Amino acid sequence: MNDYVKNEIKNNRKAIKEDWRELKETITDRKLNLEKPVMFKQPVEGSLIIDLDRVFPNIRQKTLEECIKNRRSLRSYKEQNLTLEEVTYLLWETSRVDSFKPGITFRTIPTAGATNSMETYLFLNKVEGIAKGLYLYVQDKHQLSLIDDTPGLEEIVNEALYGQLRGAAVVFFFTATPYRTEYKYAHLSHKMIAIEAGHAGQNVSLAAEVIDCGAVMLAAYVQEYCDNLFNIGNEEFVTYVATIGKR
Repeated sequence: MNDYVKNEIKNNRKAIKEDWRELKETITDRKLNLEKPVMFKQPVEGSLIIDLDRVFPNIRQKTLEECIKNRRSLRSYKEQNLTLEEVTYLLWETSRVDSFKPGITFRTIPTAGATNSMETYLFLNKVEGIAKGLYLYVQDKHQLSLIDDTPGLEEIVNEALYGQLRGAAVVFFFTATPYRTEYKYAHLSHKMIAIEAGHAGQNVSLAAEVIDCGAVMLAAYVQEYCDNLFNIGNEEFVTYVATIGKR
């Protein structure tokens, strides 16, 4: 490795071994009583909205032991559609918000100081009765908001994923909005933001087992292309991706 690479490794390691004693002396934006960051992304005005159910009569539950035992990364999938109920179930177990108040959320995954740095976007590729497209999951309303349904999205998404779409029925894109956590924890935030995406990945992988699907988590993708799918990239960006389909 050359000196540049060695220096990058050194800097990146520092982000996952911060000294939490520094927080006591750090003047965060929270300590300055600056305005709290917006906790949930909202749909573009006028976009198609799909209200999602909160009960799943056709989902046969499995034990946690079964799901953990059977979970394996799956990189190719059957040519079979998912139902909207199945997609909703994945969202419900991965990204739902149970309750919230200003600056604090309570949700299915751990999130640093209840700051909720994560948003969830979907590429619905093979879902019964739903137009193929890119969607935002509106966390506080349990809805999907259509972002883009132009023709040719499958090829565009596959390119963004380094050719790893492989016929997946659904793709989950987890993004980070770092300032939500930085507001409270400043430069100590970034390890926790990355871990939050990992929590979401574990949940969606196990939930996929319940509906007889497999998933694979992707960290190797074209960052710029993935961000461009959702018109993000600076204050919000993709951190983790899951492709999901029937076994």
